[in-house]
Amino acid sequence: MNIAVIGPCGAVGRQIVEQIVVERLLQCDQRLSLVANPEGASGSSVYGLASDLHDAYNEICPQIEIVTDPAKLRSDLIVVAAGATARSTLDQTPMTRDGLAAVNEPVFRHYADSLAATGTGHEIVLCVSNPNELAVHVFARTLGRHRVIGMGSYLDSLRFRREIARDLGIRRQAVHAFMVGEHGSGMVPLWSGVHVYGIAPEDLKAAVRRMHPHGVDEYPGAVSRAFTQLSTLIRAGRMAEAYETVDALPPDVRVAVGPFVTHYSGAKTVIATARATMEFIRTITQGADALVCGQITLDGTYGIHGTVGVPFVVGNRGVDRVFEIPLDAGELESLQQSALAIGEKILRFTT
Repeated sequence: MNIAVIGPCGAVGRQIVEQIVVERLLQCDQRLSLVANPEGASGSSVYGLASDLHDAYNEICPQIEIVTDPAKLRSDLIVVAAGATARSTLDQTPMTRDGLAAVNEPVFRHYADSLAATGTGHEIVLCVSNPNELAVHVFARTLGRHRVIGMGSYLDSLRFRREIARDLGIRRQAVHAFMVGEHGSGMVPLWSGVHVYGIAPEDLKAAVRRMHPHGVDEYPGAVSRAFTQLSTLIRAGRMAEAYETVDALPPDVRVAVGPFVTHYSGAKTVIATARATMEFIRTITQGADALVCGQITLDGTYGIHGTVGVPFVVGNRGVDRVFEIPLDAGELESLQQSALAIGEKILRFTT
């Protein structure tokens, strides 16, 4: 399976490219395409990136191809990591994922239209860029909803499992849990479906009650209050105190606000995003179906018509089927509300 990365010279794209090579995800006779904008900074730096990869990993490098004309792109799996990212310093009006939409929508549309016109018709597109739902919507609109997947809820679910495991003093691998909805302020934790290897059901119920002190309808307010408190600390340069504040929050709130603090610390969330993307790529390239969570476009499942993060079964042809798991009434309502809010945001930038 040949892989392409659109936006290989950005912070996340570069990490993904290097990890594909280092982890030998492609054999030496397979192709890794680096897709760059000839009119942007990557138009020159992509050549240096290719040379640097050969210098570092010549013995294990796949065939590296530089693509500056998207009409010439031919790959089985395409990772979209292009576009602007949020500023890493806070001012009076912090840049949000939604604020990126006006800048990044034309970028998404440029590549989506080109793939629709000149692609093979079988490519799987994995969207890393933000706003994640907007990226998925734009590509799915031209390529079909089964071939386009967003990384947002996949990464959020990994973080949710990690935070639960952290409170329980166990490894993340033992925790099964999904974070659905928007990759952003409209995420929805599915506490009703949490299960943990090695913990009896009654003990787990007690642990969940302890870790989840607020109801699903109270979750957005808890997240909003945490953002307000943390923004004040970050602007004051009190990063250690900001992380101490995050540590004292419930696990699901930590999922929402922890990456916010990391981004504005100056470190950003590059490593975690690239690592999660690699896990997803490996799942697809292995060929076996797997139950995952991510941004896809729904056609009535959960009562939703639109793009949102939900569980689904993925295989080497993309979305095999949506997995409609039982949800509490409050969780389902929150998921549907999140999807409606996403749809309204998308309409503002695509009409």
